[in-house]
Amino acid sequence: MKIVYKALICLFAYPILSVLSIGLGVCSIISIIGGILRTFGVGFRMDIWDYGSVPKLLSIPVAILFSLLLLFIAFMVWKLLMQSVQFVKS
Repeated sequence: MKIVYKALICLFAYPILSVLSIGLGVCSIISIIGGILRTFGVGFRMDIWDYGSVPKLLSIPVAILFSLLLLFIAFMVWKLLMQSVQFVKS
């Protein structure tokens, strides 16, 4: 039965977790770039749900906070991926 679990992890967990962790890392970089661009005049909106738009002066701090959140989640997903690799190796 352990072989079936290992096969399912290889089939589903590896691709999903690896793409998710790399994608979140890239999105965190894009978030910071977007905050900098918005601060210096590129016209797009940063809305926080229905509460309103983020002021232009706060674009960089909000982007950094969001980027840190994305990096934290990416790191946790990466740790989960490494745990699944160790499970399959054992």
